[in-house]
Amino acid sequence: MGFLTYLERIDRRIMYLLLAAVVIVPLVFPIIKQKTEITPEVTKAFRAVEKLPTEAEMRPGERKIAILSIWFGPGTMAENRPQMEALVRHFFRRGVPFGILPFDLAGTTLADNKVEQIAKEMHKEYGKDWIAFSWQPLADQTMQGMITSVPRTLGRDKHFNAPLTDTKRLPIMKDIRTARDFSMIVEITPSGTVASWIAWIGQPLKVPIVYCPTGVMVPEGYNFLDAGQIAGMLPGLMGAAKYEAVLKEEGFATRAAGSLSTSHVLIIVLIILGNIGYFMSLRQRNGAQARGPH
Repeated sequence: MGFLTYLERIDRRIMYLLLAAVVIVPLVFPIIKQKTEITPEVTKAFRAVEKLPTEAEMRPGERKIAILSIWFGPGTMAENRPQMEALVRHFFRRGVPFGILPFDLAGTTLADNKVEQIAKEMHKEYGKDWIAFSWQPLADQTMQGMITSVPRTLGRDKHFNAPLTDTKRLPIMKDIRTARDFSMIVEITPSGTVASWIAWIGQPLKVPIVYCPTGVMVPEGYNFLDAGQIAGMLPGLMGAAKYEAVLKEEGFATRAAGSLSTSHVLIIVLIILGNIGYFMSLRQRNGAQARGPH
């Protein structure tokens, strides 16, 4: 009876301790290898990036730059930053120039620091291979402004504090005048902000959009995907892990996917144990009541 009661009423401190263990261990020691199924929306995103013009393929006057729209902050960093990291590595690997455009003030530093770390690791140069734009507080006005002038709307870069027209310090911005010179928009966000990019830039200017939402926002993305309004999608943290699998480059998302799996298994096991304890103890209590007092 004591053991059944224990199963029914497992101390929550033990449950939290077990949960912490099954989350932390796969992150630190990635011993759990699980097969990752590459879903169509991730494959579409990968193929869209593969089609982008590289630095070596661009001719004068036909230069393009990809834009990584950063909306995430500390609250969704665990999901959104791995999505950004996977795409940044792909851009660097292919030689696709890109800029990070932050609309979240905290996300400005979170994104910039991670891209700078990856750039050093992959021997990429700031101002030539990538650029960090300054924080933009008004998204719709920024999108509207870039339709007519990117340098005037975004002003200065974040690292050099140089005007975007200074192509000696920022050669990546040479010939980048309007949003028509964007090769792609990557929307990395915890909320429903992709519709603005679709309305202002994606549909009118035929600029492909890759959508990187958090898990709770994924369902709305399939409507845009089915309508052909976005080129692909990385659904939550698992989307980032699947993208890493396509790249054949395991990173944080792949390890975190292992943590998600083990934590889900633990929760299921605890639910089963709790129900076994409840129903077995209930059965014993009902049997004791049926027999009556001795």
